[in-house]
Amino acid sequence: MTTEPASRRVPLIRIEGLRKSYVLGDVTVHALRGVDVEIAGGTFVTVVGASGSGKSTFMNILGLLDRPSGGRYFLEGEDVSGFDRDRRAVLRNRKIGFVFQNFNLLPRTSALENVELPLLYNGKPYSAGDRHLKALGLLEAVGLGQRAQHMPNQLSGGQQQRVAIARALVNDPEILLADEPTGNLDSRTSVEIMEILQRLNREKGITIILITHEHDIAEYGQRVITFRDGRVVSDQPVEKRRDAAAELSALPALEEEATA
Repeated sequence: MTTEPASRRVPLIRIEGLRKSYVLGDVTVHALRGVDVEIAGGTFVTVVGASGSGKSTFMNILGLLDRPSGGRYFLEGEDVSGFDRDRRAVLRNRKIGFVFQNFNLLPRTSALENVELPLLYNGKPYSAGDRHLKALGLLEAVGLGQRAQHMPNQLSGGQQQRVAIARALVNDPEILLADEPTGNLDSRTSVEIMEILQRLNREKGITIILITHEHDIAEYGQRVITFRDGRVVSDQPVEKRRDAAAELSALPALEEEATA
């Protein structure tokens, strides 16, 4: 049995001539103007651009939250461009996890219950015990096993984002889409979140696509795609990739900071 050469493998994501337009009153806004991108499975890609550049529209289409006005979107070789709302929802629930800047946690629900929630809608017959064990395992993986019963308002911003990451992983997605995941966090907590994402990519092989306007955060990825005015203007590998785990180990302990 022969192995197919890497150069001939179907990319996880292939975008061809992608366009997206919105009509606002008498004005047509062209959010995407013919985007061509390929993303291989198991990579860590960052997408940067100013506000209004098209990067968030691009993420919404990749995440099957929206449909393009033109062009084609292939996911694992299947053209999903024309999928209706229901077909997109089924595929999204099976293959894609989301992490947002504002965490989007249910305020009156514990961390554990927030993580369990997607399991109620994925069509698989999980028992309450199975849901509990899986969610708890993911909270432990992001360092929050001891805070499983805490409500969001009892958690710091970084801890809430860890809960959001655990929730995004609970359906075992192939792709994790992170939209400005460090936007509301301080610098140290941002590094902690990037360490988790780099570890998931390295150890689990999850494809990470991270949207950011911060170029220093983009350097944690393997490749940076830059948007401007609805077009890709640059698509380059990261020459000196930042290692979040190494950066964290070099930082003073929190106790040392408090007494400094």
